[in-house]
Amino acid sequence: MAGGNDKLDAALKAIGLGGLDTPRPYTGGPRAAAPAAQLPEATVAARRDWIMQVQERQRSLSMNASALMRCRDLPGQAFLDHFYAPGRPVVIEGAIADWPALTRWTPDYLAKTVGTAEIEYQGGRNEAADFELAKDRHKRRMAFDAFMAMIAAGLGNDAYITAYNSATNAAAFAPLMTDVSPISEYLTPEPGMLWVGPEGTFTPLHFDLTNNLLIQIAGRKHVRMVPPSQTRLLYNHRHVFSAVHDLDDPANLAAHPLAKQVASYDVTLSPGDMLYIPIGWWHQVRSLDFSVMMTCTNFRWPNLGHEEFPEG
Repeated sequence: MAGGNDKLDAALKAIGLGGLDTPRPYTGGPRAAAPAAQLPEATVAARRDWIMQVQERQRSLSMNASALMRCRDLPGQAFLDHFYAPGRPVVIEGAIADWPALTRWTPDYLAKTVGTAEIEYQGGRNEAADFELAKDRHKRRMAFDAFMAMIAAGLGNDAYITAYNSATNAAAFAPLMTDVSPISEYLTPEPGMLWVGPEGTFTPLHFDLTNNLLIQIAGRKHVRMVPPSQTRLLYNHRHVFSAVHDLDDPANLAAHPLAKQVASYDVTLSPGDMLYIPIGWWHQVRSLDFSVMMTCTNFRWPNLGHEEFPEG
């Protein structure tokens, strides 16, 4: 919905919204003390799920409240007010229209610019269903130009440079950073994390412990998202991952029948698009072409939550 931020602002101003009481600041610590007497854990979980279902059902009554919006040239304050603070996804267009990377980052350009510098990538993914759970086991190294030649052969999901490799690859990818510039409306100046891979790379269904901004630079990616309110349907078996793995796989859905009830958001990101995924939102990502994406977590506003995540 291009220009959706203007419509939201105009609607709020039209009803005179402003000057409202602000809530008292949250002062609790990351682990609040448990009350002396508690309901059974199953009852607590069922009531939490009930509240989330009711809230999701109410949002669905209004397209403006529930739709995945597309906004062009979204100002930072509008992004904070309407999306970042409420934890609502949005596709942002136009914010990186001046990046040289949008036209330069072809496979040939990338290979020539980075050259023989050694990089780290995730390899051998086709042979292991738990390739995301066991990332360290899949670390591989090779010259970047050799990596580009390898994925040109069409290895699909088997070889992929991901955000997990970003710290190791920072020096090798430094020559590319002159082709991008800060997005100061939303982010602090720290560098983002690059994902480079062929058509067919896949990140299975999971949620993140931080807010994320996905910046599509080359190629297209399909992202399927599910709100946190539907977690009860997604068989959250380990850490932040779903046993469903892939919502587009009929066999996985047959093995996990609750997931058939999921109502998801589907978006295809083209070069120049950015997608804000709030903390806790489930998502899976599939490359439709050779793709380069940058992800960022260095927002101008607090990006907290991972410190308090209940392990187990």
